[in-house]
Amino acid sequence: MTRDSLTSECYTAESVRARRFAVAVILAICMGGPIVEMFDQWDQTAQDGNDTEADVMIVALCVGVALSVAGIVMVLIRAMASHADVHVIVSAAVRVTLAVFAPPIPTSSPPTPLRV
Repeated sequence: MTRDSLTSECYTAESVRARRFAVAVILAICMGGPIVEMFDQWDQTAQDGNDTEADVMIVALCVGVALSVAGIVMVLIRAMASHADVHVIVSAAVRVTLAVFAPPIPTSSPPTPLRV
């Protein structure tokens, strides 16, 4: 695969749009959480220690970090795959060893009792 075909397959309009939407939702949750916390009347955070908004923000931040790490790992994997030039050098001793231990190639059909 060439680098251009890799890029065109990985970055389709739908995948870019989905990633942008996910980032927008994560940012909205992280920005909106403290604002909702200022005006909430339904929970008593000081008394019971239950803070729903903070929990949702922590989950959103963890998802954001996971997406970021996954993106970085994918970029590194693609970079390694596109620059991988594997060259196998076999020495003469290995070639001789392979030739000696290679299975024999039959030149005639097997005996009658061994035929299937």
